Amino acid sequence: MINIVAALIVSISVAFSSYGKSLENIKFTDTNGRTVYLSQLKGKPVVLIFWQLYCHACKKELPAVSKIAKQYQGKAYFYAVVIGTSDILQIEERRREWKFDLPVLIADYKTKSAFGIFGTPITVILDKNLNMAKKVIGSGKEEVITKTLQKLVQE
Repeated sequence: MINIVAALIVSISVAFSSYGKSLENIKFTDTNGRTVYLSQLKGKPVVLIFWQLYCHACKKELPAVSKIAKQYQGKAYFYAVVIGTSDILQIEERRREWKFDLPVLIADYKTKSAFGIFGTPITVILDKNLNMAKKVIGSGKEEVITKTLQKLVQE
């Protein structure tokens, strides 16, 4: 029992370890092989949806967040951040199958760790200064994402 409690405490502390920290030095790779630095996105809120190729909940979450992205076009950046693969063909196949049109970034282990990602889908919302404003664990939380963005866009 003590081991389970200790593991839970460690998981929770890792999950929320990025709050209040600037994450601007984090980098990703896009599907064209270019490096994208989070610092390039400073100035607008950023929504990062971490997903995997075989995540059933992600299949529903990514199209739902794509709809939100259309509402906030020009006001916030949205990216689908894939973990666990860098296979561009598989990534593009999932985009077509799941019908989402968010730009895709590829995260390595260091990036995944910096955000405290331990499963998928997890949506991370950053303010315009790239500080973590909200971490949404699981799918079906479109209302939470929208409310957080409404607040951040007005700041």
